[in-house]
Amino acid sequence: MSKQKKKRNKQYTGADAAGTPTVHRYVAEVKSPTREWWDSHKRSVKLIGGIGGGAIAVGWLLFEFFHLIFG
Repeated sequence: MSKQKKKRNKQYTGADAAGTPTVHRYVAEVKSPTREWWDSHKRSVKLIGGIGGGAIAVGWLLFEFFHLIFG
């Protein structure tokens, strides 16, 4: 009896290899207009809110500092 040839189980890694398969997962979700707006503007709103909150905090500290010195 002849010995059967072993099947190849090693992945191809050459330049012409297809690469790893990509898996795309999509989720259909019904959103309200407010939620739709929030999802598209969330990053800018958080950035502007952080800068505004920091400016208010620094302003309050300066106000208290001058009130302490000249008050």
